[in-house]
Amino acid sequence: MPVDRVTTAGGAPRPRTPMPDSSVMPALLATLAVLTRAGGGSGGGSSGGSGGGSFSGGSGGGGFFFFGGGGFGTALFIAFIGWQLYKGFSNQRRQRHGEPESGLPAQPVSQSGQLLGSGTGAVTTREALQQGLAEITAHDPGFNEADFLSDVNRAFFTIQQAWTERRPEISRQVMHDGIWQQHQFQIQQYLTANKANVLENLAIQNTRLVAADSDDAFDTIVVRFFASCADYDIDLSDDKHKVTRGSKRIEPWAEDWVFQRSAKAVTKPNGGTMAKKCPNCGAPLDLDLAGICKYCRAPVMSGEFDWVLTRIEQLPSYEYAQQSAP
Repeated sequence: MPVDRVTTAGGAPRPRTPMPDSSVMPALLATLAVLTRAGGGSGGGSSGGSGGGSFSGGSGGGGFFFFGGGGFGTALFIAFIGWQLYKGFSNQRRQRHGEPESGLPAQPVSQSGQLLGSGTGAVTTREALQQGLAEITAHDPGFNEADFLSDVNRAFFTIQQAWTERRPEISRQVMHDGIWQQHQFQIQQYLTANKANVLENLAIQNTRLVAADSDDAFDTIVVRFFASCADYDIDLSDDKHKVTRGSKRIEPWAEDWVFQRSAKAVTKPNGGTMAKKCPNCGAPLDLDLAGICKYCRAPVMSGEFDWVLTRIEQLPSYEYAQQSAP
């Protein structure tokens, strides 16, 4: 997902929002650390994002995914708002799912602390990827890589639809609590400004698994999307729909999306969340904005029952994404 590419949620460079003066960073980081702990999870997680950067909650010893997340998600959301107020909403906010939350881990890790790969430099090997997938299959024989890739491709377009149509309720069926709160918040910014982000001729060129891990707490898979589109904002205040940012030139970009679930969860024979079914009761997927199934009242988007998107990380360039893939 593009938008003001830092170097991309795609492959073309984009301006990055200026960072605050270093003299204020310690106070901001201390505040964020306190708010993170307030939710009950230790540790933390964040991502860079182009059209997307996003974050995930902390949990366990070194992991970055938090199941449940009520107070935790609220705390991170408050921290996110404070961060945005500091930088100023008026002119710098271009990324659809948030900037990296400084001071939190820059890469997804397992509970053991093993790096799962990210656009900041460290990448996994093919052997490590296969080992991770084997660990997942060992406790979930029904897991199938091809089916998973098909599901995440659908999730990709679901989130892009929610973004461009400015309807965050659509993406609620895919996103974990923390990242969805950012997503909803930034869509509201566009609604308030009476603008929309257009992703014209959006297409996926390739989708690849680049990292996988399973431990006692949760399963993690990192998916790399290679895509392209034109990316620009339009003003909806009149019929002219003037382009206020971006370009109508189609450019390639790449992002890593992190999907996670509880290590106790298994593939549902009849499909789960990405097949638009509740993974707990099997009913058609119908969630409220808290991510709760309206039939069985299970917290579906907590990750306890099925895969959910917890993070989006922009890669330095399209070329880097190709060269660093295992």
